[in-house]
Amino acid sequence: MTDTDLAFATIEEVARLYRKRKVSPVEVTKLMLDRIEQLNPKINAYITVTAELALAQSKRAEAELFPHAAARATATEAYSTESPSR
Repeated sequence: MTDTDLAFATIEEVARLYRKRKVSPVEVTKLMLDRIEQLNPKINAYITVTAELALAQSKRAEAELFPHAAARATATEAYSTESPSR
């Protein structure tokens, strides 16, 4: 599915993609925020875009939908053998 297809997908289609783990809430949110940034100057559909709030909420939704993936990511970060970038 292309980004354009995903942008115009119904909520039922997006939910199916979530269940199949084809996309995540964070990915969909980032896609929509990118589209808003690209298109809003032309169409002025939004007065205020709360991107940080949207991303935070999508991360919480992702943790609820995929609790094992969130725990795995946290454990991976905690036990990373790479040195921190400076």
